Amino acid sequence: MWNPQLDSLSDHCRVLLADLPGFGTASDHAVPDTLAGFARAVETTVESRVGGPVTVVAHSFGGYIALQLYRDRPDLFERLVLVSTRSEADAPEARAKRLATAERLGNPSERLDVDAAAHPLLSEQSRTGRPRVVEAVRAMVAAAPNRAMVGALRAIANRPDLTPVLASIRVPTLVVWGAQDELMPPARTQALREGVVGSKGVEIAGAGHMSPLEDPPSFDRAVRDFLAATEERRST
Repeated sequence: MWNPQLDSLSDHCRVLLADLPGFGTASDHAVPDTLAGFARAVETTVESRVGGPVTVVAHSFGGYIALQLYRDRPDLFERLVLVSTRSEADAPEARAKRLATAERLGNPSERLDVDAAAHPLLSEQSRTGRPRVVEAVRAMVAAAPNRAMVGALRAIANRPDLTPVLASIRVPTLVVWGAQDELMPPARTQALREGVVGSKGVEIAGAGHMSPLEDPPSFDRAVRDFLAATEERRST
């Protein structure tokens, strides 16, 4: 999903795309079933590939991981970009639904319903006018291995309330949401701005849950402006 940013942001900074354990190029890695386990995997990647503080750009499940990682290792952060995510734990009904899906996908013969899973990830504008984006998202859903989905679903379902972490964030922070996000109501993501002192917010009009993929120019402009503004503040 981050391929557009790899192309457009690499002329400004070094961009490192990290596949979570069990997904993509890390499909053969052991899959954690806790948020802390996924955060440790990201921590290991940052330390082995970069070493020093980085700008963490985290989307949805990645946002939960980023908040967990900030709680555990704030020294790894130079900046933070939170995209279409939230800080609260699941409500009981949502938690039970995720765990039931994880239980079902534990059967190798079961698969996610690609259309049902992909539909709420995109805005109506994207579903009707961006066929390449629709196919890209459907391909990502279809390619996700069951064992990776089981671990991720359990980690999400059992994650703690990370809202207290927000007040501890001391690095420049940008919050981004799609105006037509059906999966993560924009108000949930916007609430992060209230918790992180001094954070900035950007809405991507016409985008749903996958704004970096649905509208790369607008998303990339928001990130570029954020990087430029924070660089300017540090140099003055």
